[in-house]
Amino acid sequence: MQICRMRPALGTFVEIAASANLSRAYIEHVVDAAYADMALVEKLMSFHDVNSELSQLNRSRSPLTIHPWTARVLRFAQHMARASAHRFNPTVGGLLVEGGHLPDHGQAFIASGSADDIELIGLSIRRRRAVLITLDGIAKGWAVDRAIARLRGGGITQAVVNAGGDWRCFGAPQIIRQSIELGGAVLGQLEHGACATSAAGLDATRFSAQLVNDMNVVLAGHWTVIAPQAWRADALTKVAAVAAAETAADWVTRLGGQLITPPAQPRERFTHAG
Repeated sequence: MQICRMRPALGTFVEIAASANLSRAYIEHVVDAAYADMALVEKLMSFHDVNSELSQLNRSRSPLTIHPWTARVLRFAQHMARASAHRFNPTVGGLLVEGGHLPDHGQAFIASGSADDIELIGLSIRRRRAVLITLDGIAKGWAVDRAIARLRGGGITQAVVNAGGDWRCFGAPQIIRQSIELGGAVLGQLEHGACATSAAGLDATRFSAQLVNDMNVVLAGHWTVIAPQAWRADALTKVAAVAAAETAADWVTRLGGQLITPPAQPRERFTHAG
């Protein structure tokens, strides 16, 4: 039995296709739970939502106790920032607010800092300086990972969760395509793992909170990365965007992914343990 559902979530439309030798009602239940997990990620980590846990953190200079999921994603962000020599930067929210790409919620802030401005001990966190933390470059991928974990834990045998360019699959191969804006060409096939594409400069609505460098230059281009986890693929598209063109693929490989743009010739079949 297979079902396919699409719902608005994570600032886009999220499609879930799930198959199992189980009843339709049960599969529907598991898919609903996967959507609920993604909704919680959005509620916790949205920069756009003035009431999210992330927005509360960006307003406070005192230590806060945060949800375990928020703490985990922040640790992933810190790790990726340090491992990439700060090519991934979760503290560029101020730059994006100044440029009109993220909402201004009225708090005082500096333009950008580094992951070292985030002090995280257990579930206690504070900002050492008035940086604006943004998890837009990693949280959507992690939400996809949470949905995949929910589906697997519920006995689903084949699934794909696609959140507007960030997706992950298991149990059956999926085609990797360029975005429609770039022609929709087939890049390859992924059997198990995740794929993320970041595109900037194509459409004013598609700027990512990470596609800006420390000189407040919004970057233009497109980057597609595969990796075992969607959070990693999501983050590595930003590393590829910020890295010099001649070193981008090496940085992505070093950090656990594979850069697959420009299109592979011939079309390739990829496998990542998910």
